[in-house]
Amino acid sequence: MKARTSVGPSAGPSAGPPADPTAGPSARSSAPQRTADAPGRTGEAYARLRSALPGVLAPVLACALALCGLSAWVAVGAAGSPARVTVDDGRVFLPYGGKEETAAFFRITNTGESGDTLLSVRSPAATDVMLSRTVERPGNVESMRMVDSAAVPARSVVRMTPEGLDVMLRPTGSLRLGDRVPFVLRFRHGGEVTVRAVVVRPGS
Repeated sequence: MKARTSVGPSAGPSAGPPADPTAGPSARSSAPQRTADAPGRTGEAYARLRSALPGVLAPVLACALALCGLSAWVAVGAAGSPARVTVDDGRVFLPYGGKEETAAFFRITNTGESGDTLLSVRSPAATDVMLSRTVERPGNVESMRMVDSAAVPARSVVRMTPEGLDVMLRPTGSLRLGDRVPFVLRFRHGGEVTVRAVVVRPGS
């Protein structure tokens, strides 16, 4: 009789390949270690991102604040063009009734987006040149008072009249109808403007 050799249970279809006896513990645990390291790296990257955010957001916030300030500045008209002042239609009343003093009148036009201020007026042909304004007092009484300056608002025309703002002066010589008297009007922003005023009859 032939001898039979005992054979163990055969490996089924679900059995995997035999374990490699040479593979050490480190080789077998490499995959789980890589899986565990991934969340750590993500956390470090997130931490670096959070630490870098203040440096990135600071200039963005500064730009936003500057834009808001500029918008507010433009809204109130402070970013408009500068004052552009011109002076014309100058007139000087011919003195009458033995008076030495008389008055001059001008039209001041400001075409700019910013206001200006008339600070003073002078003339080489007169002394005691001063800005004055006629005011109404109680009892329907009008009187004149000297003023230090006169506002010239943006986009406006200021017309000097005997009933309002004018220039009081004392001519250094005799005036005749049609004479042209030089004046210099000084503005806070517009500087000095030279103009000539024609001598006319009072009330003209």
